[in-house]
Amino acid sequence: MASNMWEQTAAMAKQHEQQGGAWLKLANDGDIAVVVFLGEPHPREVVFLDNKFVPFDEKLKAQGHKPSLRVALNVAVYGTREVKVMEQASTFFTNLLQVRAKYGLETWAFEVKRHGAAKDPKTTYSLLPEKQLSPAEVTDFQALRLHDLPKLYAAEAAAAASGTSPAATSSPKAGEPVDVKLAQGMATALKALPREAVDRFLQKFGVQRIRDIPASKGELARAFVDSLVAEYSAESVVDVDPFGP
Repeated sequence: MASNMWEQTAAMAKQHEQQGGAWLKLANDGDIAVVVFLGEPHPREVVFLDNKFVPFDEKLKAQGHKPSLRVALNVAVYGTREVKVMEQASTFFTNLLQVRAKYGLETWAFEVKRHGAAKDPKTTYSLLPEKQLSPAEVTDFQALRLHDLPKLYAAEAAAAASGTSPAATSSPKAGEPVDVKLAQGMATALKALPREAVDRFLQKFGVQRIRDIPASKGELARAFVDSLVAEYSAESVVDVDPFGP
């Protein structure tokens, strides 16, 4: 039992590490994420300078640099439905195209595994089908709000130019409350469920009111509401105390 708890705790720690910020992090050899690919790819021509990728432009071309292709994709972590951004090289995208042609991306969750130590330039990523989604899961995943990839990269570039943290411009501040419209939508859905469902929601996110949920957990909260709606009947109406001002 102790051995199993060590393994479970290690897996949970790795999951929390991967959930920091907008980016999906597979930092070490053997790291794995099970994800659902969403939306359209966002390709960029870049050059690797000073241990980071920078957009390829005429100035770099004149200096003799040659571009490489990086492709960003929205992915939802299967276990939590939290939407992240995954950026990969053209070789991974080529494999993804083959998988897309054979399996389709909307109806499967895929395992992505890192092969290579941290900062190893020869690192590769494998891609395997992990689980076929049910029709209800397909609907839920396709309803998730995606990151605006061009806007995200523009914010990152602006932050780099100004010397500020990219996280400060591309992701919600830690204390920023959830979007009002999103909170209202969750409240409307929860009001149609039994009180037990509302209590489960509030307990999971450690809040007394929906408006107290931080913006950084907004999409995760909405996905949990969706799962509650699917689980409970909508016959009982709860009182409105949790949703008050």
